[in-house]
Amino acid sequence: MFRRPLLLAGVVSLSVFSGLALAQSMSSTSAEKAMRYSERPDVKKFIADVSRRRGLDSEWMAEVLDQATYQPKIERLMTPKKFKPGTRDSRRDWEKYRAIFLGRDRLNLGARFWKENRATLERAKKEFGVDPAVIVGIIGVETRYGENTGSWKVLDSLVTLSFDYKRRADFFKKELEEYLVFINNNQFKPREILGSYAGAVGLPQFMPSSIKRFGVDFDGDGKIDINNSAADTIGSIANYLSKHGWIEGAPMVMQADISEENAKRFGGGTTAKYRWQTLQNNGVKPAAGVKAEPSDLPVFIVDFPFYPAGSNDSKKLYRVGTKNFTSVLRYNSSYFYAGAVAELGTAIAALVGETGLIDGTPILPSKYDIELDPTGKGLKPDQIQVKVTPVS
Repeated sequence: MFRRPLLLAGVVSLSVFSGLALAQSMSSTSAEKAMRYSERPDVKKFIADVSRRRGLDSEWMAEVLDQATYQPKIERLMTPKKFKPGTRDSRRDWEKYRAIFLGRDRLNLGARFWKENRATLERAKKEFGVDPAVIVGIIGVETRYGENTGSWKVLDSLVTLSFDYKRRADFFKKELEEYLVFINNNQFKPREILGSYAGAVGLPQFMPSSIKRFGVDFDGDGKIDINNSAADTIGSIANYLSKHGWIEGAPMVMQADISEENAKRFGGGTTAKYRWQTLQNNGVKPAAGVKAEPSDLPVFIVDFPFYPAGSNDSKKLYRVGTKNFTSVLRYNSSYFYAGAVAELGTAIAALVGETGLIDGTPILPSKYDIELDPTGKGLKPDQIQVKVTPVS
């Protein structure tokens, strides 16, 4: 799913760009928009190519694509507003971003989801080595545990992004191809599946290619249903992270004393490509209480820009990200996204008496302290409540 700001979850990130002229140059012409999709030369070429390679009936494909409706709003959503110098850029305000995902309702929903699916989460941990907290964190960030899986017709989204908004047309054509194969194999009606405006579907917001590559029938009913099956969702996310190098038992983020010099030297990108011992040899000091990790643990330095109170000048907090942070970045290549998953998963883990994803204190103090119910682990799912008290 496209995540604020304009990041695709489950597959790859999109470059952030701005400017109306660029948006217009990336759009199909008025004449093209007036034609039926099956009559357009670029669509005809797509149909012939996919039909040849994947064995889909070309007439069926033409009929399906003609059912799609161009969605101009998707073009607008794909183009972020220009940032005005001298003002706060909300896209680079970690504290504002993380606050979206740490509200009382989402924490309660997450604790309930964990308790209702504890056995399945433990099975996923056993089979894939992936910690339950990260799975719960991802589902909570993506869809609020199924409350918001998207209201766009996936066919409309993928066709618009493949043939009308051309910034990443090649990428979305591949996703459209997988969607057509998917609905053909499963005899779904082309317009009945709903998702995000980027074409991502289900509780985990997988793109069609990710369903194909990482989807798991974890409840054993003979089909992969990430729209309705919590078990299939859990198994599919665990498989995805496992395939992208998740290390069982390691944190996603470690708190440490990090200089700007080391941040520049060992930071940037989305890959944990340094040894933890190398960072320590160069002066990165783990915070008090941070447990000892293997010296060869793959790590790198990640940054979280934020705005101090009353200032329009951003600052950065630095943390050590592990290979597990990288694994989540393969799901969505935003540091903010991965940080929110870590924070939400850790908070919910604390509520249900399990292990979290952060070693050290939270990345920025929350506006609320979470008061844990000491008997919470024994409560029924519908009895779990988060009590929050404003920090003085």
